[in-house]
Amino acid sequence: MVESHAPNGAAVDARGEGGRARRVAAASLAVTGVLLVAKLAVWATTGSLAVLSQALDSGVDIVALGLMYVGVRIAHKPADASHHYGHAKAENLVAFTQTLILVAVAVVVASNAAWELTGAPVEVRTPWYALALLAGSVIVDAARAWYLTAAARAERSEALAAGALNILTDVSTAVVALASLAFVRSGLKQADPLGAIFVSLAVVAAAARLGKRSIDVLMDRVPRVTVEAIAAAAAGAQGVAEARRVRVRGTSEHLFTDVTVAAGRMASLERTHDIAERVEQAIEEVSPGSDVVVHVEPTSASGDLIERVLAAASRSDDVYEVHNVLVHEIDGGGKGVKRVALHAKVNPRLSLDEAHELSEHIEASVLAELERAGIGAEEVRIDTHMEPLETATPGRDVTEDRDDIVAAVRDLTVEEPDVIDCHEVVVTEVDGRLSLVVHVSGRPELPLGEIHEATERIEDRIHALLPEVGPVLIHFEPT
Repeated sequence: MVESHAPNGAAVDARGEGGRARRVAAASLAVTGVLLVAKLAVWATTGSLAVLSQALDSGVDIVALGLMYVGVRIAHKPADASHHYGHAKAENLVAFTQTLILVAVAVVVASNAAWELTGAPVEVRTPWYALALLAGSVIVDAARAWYLTAAARAERSEALAAGALNILTDVSTAVVALASLAFVRSGLKQADPLGAIFVSLAVVAAAARLGKRSIDVLMDRVPRVTVEAIAAAAAGAQGVAEARRVRVRGTSEHLFTDVTVAAGRMASLERTHDIAERVEQAIEEVSPGSDVVVHVEPTSASGDLIERVLAAASRSDDVYEVHNVLVHEIDGGGKGVKRVALHAKVNPRLSLDEAHELSEHIEASVLAELERAGIGAEEVRIDTHMEPLETATPGRDVTEDRDDIVAAVRDLTVEEPDVIDCHEVVVTEVDGRLSLVVHVSGRPELPLGEIHEATERIEDRIHALLPEVGPVLIHFEPT
């Protein structure tokens, strides 16, 4: 299991971009206070219920914007020991509170309007300056809504977006209130309560939209299309066999994503980490700014017996490396029997008794793995060769002193049909024993199987010609 974490690049320091959000909220709060005083003055002059609903709405805005200001301050605090995912949901909590306040105000205004429609008519005065004041508030609110919307997009702020939606509702309701007064002025007395009811319905509709969005975030609901896009990106990353689980939470701008993927069982720790980073990059492309945690697990099954044997034999903590795995099909009295031979490098300090116990543990692990592949224990024989793990030993380069070996190896290798040239021979002496590293060139299209056969032929000829040479490494390169 390997986990990789990509931090969220969208986290905002409270003193940076979050400062702008606070300034916008504070400015909007001040403007709302001025508008509240103006609307109360108009209501006192006219007695209009529609204007009163506007004034009450602005009063509610004072509370809502105050909450928004506090929410923005909290939301831009960095993650801490008690809030591992940050404080961004504070904005959604504030936005949800705003919806409750808006609905409460709408119910009160609608109730009063209904009472006025069914009861005795209320005298409404419509002086020209009242109409002018309402028209001015419409212009101010429209400009304020535009500014808040732009700031919400730039800051990725749910609270600012909620405030902008609230003010846009104010614009529409102010227009209705203005129209109601105009109709009353022309003689239609019931226009005022009807306008108030229309305003209330508009407020409830806006609150419902805002409330749904806030609840979705607070309940960690993420659109299915977003999750499917992230899952597809993770599954398509190079080295991933499958995407097993994807969990996503947060807002559309700040997503926290936990992904579990499966990779090849024999992948090294370093390669597994590379796979996790590729998954992070793939998710970043479809969901910029996401905070991603990738958990990599081995594939649960493999059709290749040698890979199964390698994986099972490598599970023990005392086994450092497994190599030279051979699986042979032997005809045993009409029944196929598999013989498995493998080499395991272990701690050189193990005693014979300890090495034998480890060998039995390895063989039991391999048997269990093969049984999961449908191969019974009676059909398998396993032989394990234990080797000590070799450590780095001091040696010296004697290439310049052994020109004879270099020349002989060069002449010998170029006689091999698959070798075009031999461009480097390195001779090393370790504990009085010589080893060779030979670099040769071959055709770029040469199959790996033929390269391996050519390598074995060269090694055999070197050992036959130069008995003093021990280990030989042949390195093929394309021309």
